[in-house]
Amino acid sequence: MGITETAEYPLTAEQIEFYRQNGYVRLPDVFTIEELEAARKGVDEAVRLREEISQGNLVDSDYARVFVQMVNLWQASDILRSCVLSAKLASIAKRLSGFSQVRLWHDHALVKMPGDSKPSPWHQDLPYWPHDRSGSLSCWMALDDVTEENGCMWFVPGSHRWGRLEPISLTDPQDIFSLVPEPKEKDFTPVPQPLTAGSCTFHDSLLFHYAGPNRTDRLRRALITIYMEDGTCYTGAPHCVTDSLGLKPGELLQGDLFPVLA
Repeated sequence: MGITETAEYPLTAEQIEFYRQNGYVRLPDVFTIEELEAARKGVDEAVRLREEISQGNLVDSDYARVFVQMVNLWQASDILRSCVLSAKLASIAKRLSGFSQVRLWHDHALVKMPGDSKPSPWHQDLPYWPHDRSGSLSCWMALDDVTEENGCMWFVPGSHRWGRLEPISLTDPQDIFSLVPEPKEKDFTPVPQPLTAGSCTFHDSLLFHYAGPNRTDRLRRALITIYMEDGTCYTGAPHCVTDSLGLKPGELLQGDLFPVLA
């Protein structure tokens, strides 16, 4: 069962300007209580199904493809479909980016388990995506209160203007800051992004970001929805969302899998 769509979020001109200058913006209370509870229910169900898959109890290939990777959950969950395809979130993405139309790239859930001591390394998003242009952006929605202790996001303001760097290994990462051209002219100071549940950040796909470990005894759940400019073309680079689609480099990322949302 889906959720009822709510009114457009009152984004200000100052917030839009802050996003474009810094590459991110933090927005309070974007999800209503109803939307927040629906998203939690959907992500919890995805986690449960992934656990069943890992134990060999679930053999449906479509569910396995979606839930093992925790990507494109909207395709298999009516609850998360309403959250991910939210016109309210897409309108924010459209106004922040300045795109004439935004399409869905994909969603994914990020769950840090209690006592999870593994940080997510500093990286950019765009180098891992088969997009021929920059400007794609992510909505990182907190489904629980997020703090430095349980793994909030950190951003380096303005780093989205440093160019598209080579992708680093996320399992054995090098220091991404060592790849920055003319580093003495850059400010590498990171800024933490604590959030209350139902609040979110939007960040540019070239912004340097990182999430610390979860040192608490509670789950840290987040739902990420990623938007791209209508007209974005496939580059041919590998990615779990596009690898099985038979696309050729230069083809538009469009159709039912990448719907226009605003």
